[in-house]
Amino acid sequence: MNRLARPGNPGKSLNLYTLFICTFTFHSPFLLAVESSSDIETIVVTASRTSVPLSHVGSSVDVLSALDLEDRQSVFLSEILREIPGLAVNRQGVQGSSTQIRVRGAEGNHVMVLIDGIEANDLSQGSEFNFAHLLTQEIERVEIVRGPQSALWGSDALGGVINIVSKTATGPFSVAASYEAGSFGTSNTGFSVSSRGDRYHIRLSTQYLDTEGENISRSGGEEDGYRNLTYNLLAGTDLTERLRLDFVYRKVEASNEYDGIDFFVTGLPEDQDLETETEHAYSRLSARLSLLDDRWEQLVSYGITDTDNTNLDNGIVSSSAKGKRTRLNYQSNLYFSTVSTDHVFTFAYDHEEEEYRQRGVSFGPGFDPNKNLDTRTRSWIVEYRANLRQKLQLSVSGRVDNNNEFDDSSSYRLTASYRLNNENTRFHGAWGTGSKNPTFTERFGFFDSFVGNPDLQPEESVAWELGIEQKFPDQRIQIDLTYFDEELEDEINGFVFDPVAFVFTSKNTSGKSQRRGLELTFNYTINDSVNLRAAYTYLDADELDPASGEKLQEVRRAKNAASLNLNYRFLNNKANLNIGANYNGSQIDNFFPPFPAAPQRVTLKSFTLVNMSARYQLSERLTLFTRIENLLDDEYEEVYGFATTGMAAYAGLKYTYH
Repeated sequence: MNRLARPGNPGKSLNLYTLFICTFTFHSPFLLAVESSSDIETIVVTASRTSVPLSHVGSSVDVLSALDLEDRQSVFLSEILREIPGLAVNRQGVQGSSTQIRVRGAEGNHVMVLIDGIEANDLSQGSEFNFAHLLTQEIERVEIVRGPQSALWGSDALGGVINIVSKTATGPFSVAASYEAGSFGTSNTGFSVSSRGDRYHIRLSTQYLDTEGENISRSGGEEDGYRNLTYNLLAGTDLTERLRLDFVYRKVEASNEYDGIDFFVTGLPEDQDLETETEHAYSRLSARLSLLDDRWEQLVSYGITDTDNTNLDNGIVSSSAKGKRTRLNYQSNLYFSTVSTDHVFTFAYDHEEEEYRQRGVSFGPGFDPNKNLDTRTRSWIVEYRANLRQKLQLSVSGRVDNNNEFDDSSSYRLTASYRLNNENTRFHGAWGTGSKNPTFTERFGFFDSFVGNPDLQPEESVAWELGIEQKFPDQRIQIDLTYFDEELEDEINGFVFDPVAFVFTSKNTSGKSQRRGLELTFNYTINDSVNLRAAYTYLDADELDPASGEKLQEVRRAKNAASLNLNYRFLNNKANLNIGANYNGSQIDNFFPPFPAAPQRVTLKSFTLVNMSARYQLSERLTLFTRIENLLDDEYEEVYGFATTGMAAYAGLKYTYH
């Protein structure tokens, strides 16, 4: 378990630390954040291998609390993440369709997703996390760290990290139940029960979402439905005053219907009876031992990510892919202070094993879709953080990965945060390198007419960012402006057509691709009842055209994106109204028309999604809530040819007993 960084001098820091321990109970390798106040500020747990105050972080970080999620009411976390600067969301159709998130123009599999300390990236889906199946009901907080984090978290964190922390028990006994219904024949049912004592905590929850959906293809009338059943269990106990055990288990069983591509006539999705059945299971057992008056921590954990995706055509299994990741981690944290500086030294060791299993029907002679592949990676991580007189915070970290399939690789990271004497102006910056190994699919995978390339080399990146945060004297207005720049070498192009073999494959591209841009955030607490948030992102992401050598805008990355959210609490906080607007500028996508026509680059038009939600506390235990999504009924596509849903309305009730 990571402990809180000491924010003050040695004497004061111990008092604050004691206060935090009395307030919160540990349940994962991460520490729950403490919301900002005049005395205690938000603590983040993903921007370092140990927890650190948000104002000490050099990287760009955004935090969503459980209250933020409750105000917006969206069932899917991906819809709320549209508000975060630097993030691009692409959903391939209606609810339950494959959903990618890119950070600062990086690929979807350059973003590591952690759920309660477990890496959730799916080996059977190109080492990418599918946000289609991540529901919001049991989320306590979300941390989004942008920029290269490979030195801390490994290959999948080349572009950033999204860390999800689940809710834990908050009292001796609690029961909650909710039901929601609405457009597209949707029903959403949730239930949780929890208990916390002096030396234990346990929380068990379940959520079931069922929707008839809409048609994914532009033509036809077949509805593509979605079902999701998610279980969550978090439990922990203090074996002694210094030794704690925690256990996490999460399982997702989902099924989504979709339409396949007509490769011979239109090259676009057409009504077909296709379905993907998904089973994802995440589990983790961890132990934390605190020594030397909490100044030396020993952390050991063992986690498993097990994913199974099965494709069906007219009810008959056509292909399947399974991935399993096991990770054993040891981490040691040492805290000490001198007259003017607080120091934190961290050493960690990761042993990771990955298994990939694929089954399918052969595309033709010489093509074998049946794969049994394994890799092993051993990693050594070091990090040092220093806090100098509460003005300057520095960190340096390094990582060495030994993979049995590739050469050893090293990643490095430097960050700095400096606050001026006026206490309202802060400069922050970060520099880092990263390496992303080719996925099983890119090297050996076989899907329809795609053949892997076993000769692929890892992608390499160097990135930096520099920003300024400004608070106004009354602390009600806060603005942050950040410039970022990333250079990616040996980028893997997964859509290279081989006209001789008449298949698609993957190749490392020559030259370098660059992603640079600006992120602007604005937060205005108008009064105790009204809050206004806004964000804007400018992104210039390009890649080299293999044929012409010219720079081209990378696909599914809008140059301009913005969000605006207004939240209003009234009637003594019994009622809440939230209105949000998310703008996504025009972007480029690839279109593969029927042979012999060459692939084309097409433009997806810009769109604006306006959502409104409200809730009212009818009694101490009963709350009424409602929301409208896509209020303007905007017609748009985030992936070429795949239709999305129009305006939708939902309403429900929640019962809570403490």
